[in-house]
Amino acid sequence: MSTKIVLSLIGIVLLAAACAYPPPPIAARPVAAAASAENTPLKAAKLIIEHNATDEDTGFQGFVDSEGWQNLTFTGPGGEALTLNGQGTLSNLGLTELFFETVEPANADVPLAEMLALLPEGEYTIAGAAIESGESKGQTTGTAWLTHQIPAGPTLLSPEAEAVVSASDDLVVSWSPVTTTISGGDVTIIAYQLIIERSEQAYPHMIGKIGLSIYLPASVTSIPIPSEFLEAGTSYNWEVLAIEESGNQTLSSSTFRTE
Repeated sequence: MSTKIVLSLIGIVLLAAACAYPPPPIAARPVAAAASAENTPLKAAKLIIEHNATDEDTGFQGFVDSEGWQNLTFTGPGGEALTLNGQGTLSNLGLTELFFETVEPANADVPLAEMLALLPEGEYTIAGAAIESGESKGQTTGTAWLTHQIPAGPTLLSPEAEAVVSASDDLVVSWSPVTTTISGGDVTIIAYQLIIERSEQAYPHMIGKIGLSIYLPASVTSIPIPSEFLEAGTSYNWEVLAIEESGNQTLSSSTFRTE
């Protein structure tokens, strides 16, 4: 038998064996498997109620912070509460901090009980796709705790509503301590926030207004504002927020002006 014929027969045998016993499939790459299972915890996840004791309205606020997210879904005891989707060029870059607040309907139009029914008390899971500078990072997740414990609003003591004060002297602002919820129950206040801003439109391209915002310990209900902050002939809005231990807050607001 010639060499060519022998070689041909060997090739046919090997081909038949290959068809009868195909090689095992290629295993998934460990790197890809690790990437798909990657989970980056959110750096912050908060969901609270804000009540306005002066205007008598109520809404919800939320805050998240992460290394980078593309979409997020808030899910709680009542099911899906909110989904946020980043779209366009910046969504591929990734988003980090996000603060949002809902519309705050007047309690006379939407009773408080109806508002609270939208988001039942309990734990809310926040989860979505993580992304950093166009590179997928798997998932990002966190949890926020929501209660219906709403503090009463502080009573603002000084300056009195629409008072006229000197711009050349330090101004002492004060308010009464909050000791109950809006329904008269016990409450634990962990901090107060004082905000004072000019009563005017913000600069067109500036985020925020000329003003100050200070978080104070729950033991502090009075603080001097230096005269350097005040400008003569200017109207100001000011408010104090009482913040309870789950983060819910109630504000009272007023106005004053300088000579």
